[in-house]
Amino acid sequence: MNISSVIGVVVALIVLIVSIMTSSKSAMVFLDPHGILIVIGGTAAAAMMCFPLKSYVHVAKVIMNKFLGNYATRHEVVINEVVDLARGFRENNDYLKQKLKTLKTPFLADAVELLTQGGISDDELDEILIKRAATHTRRYEYDAGVFRTLAKFPPAFGLMGTTLGMISLLQQLGGKDAQQMLGPAMAIGLVATFYGLTLSNLIFIPIAENLTMINREDETLRSIVIEGIMHIRQKAHPKLVEEHLKSYLLPMERAQVSSKARAR
Repeated sequence: MNISSVIGVVVALIVLIVSIMTSSKSAMVFLDPHGILIVIGGTAAAAMMCFPLKSYVHVAKVIMNKFLGNYATRHEVVINEVVDLARGFRENNDYLKQKLKTLKTPFLADAVELLTQGGISDDELDEILIKRAATHTRRYEYDAGVFRTLAKFPPAFGLMGTTLGMISLLQQLGGKDAQQMLGPAMAIGLVATFYGLTLSNLIFIPIAENLTMINREDETLRSIVIEGIMHIRQKAHPKLVEEHLKSYLLPMERAQVSSKARAR
């Protein structure tokens, strides 16, 4: 489970609830059905005009994976796996086939399978892996772009709801008890803007930024795999392979790889 995201959701809900409870004498003012209809309904309508219907199923999966999936950095895991494969392949040509089903990194497992099945030259293998890595990168960019696009709509529809509320209020200013109605009516009108800002800044933008971060980490991981496969098929020395691959990491991260390698 992605603990960081779960904690973030809990903290956001606590801050939101406490802010609502302490900022108004009656929290019921925030339960405005017209504001909810305009912001949620308007955002859904705009999203349907921007993206095909089949994208919604994928977006739902992305949201579930973000909050329930495990997106921990796996760079040290894949480096240790590549170094182990390099060490074993120098001593036993069948080592890659033996370890294939035990690999924890899917992209590395795909690369090793292509390497062991034969019929593909070194240049063709590199080209295939680079294309697959680029495909994953574009997919993550698309997912992040979807949420960035969605983040634009709620504040705009919230402002629309506020505008409609102000129009309704101004129509009643000449009526009886208009002065007493002014404050409560303005508060209700601004609730739609509150909905829009909350939906955009607590849901869509954080998810988009999280997917962007995952994309950067995934790019690094796939670059490690591609270079690692090059060294493995050349039967390079495991220490040389390790040092080359650790160059993708920061000093603190390189120390973690070394300590885990010694533990093995």
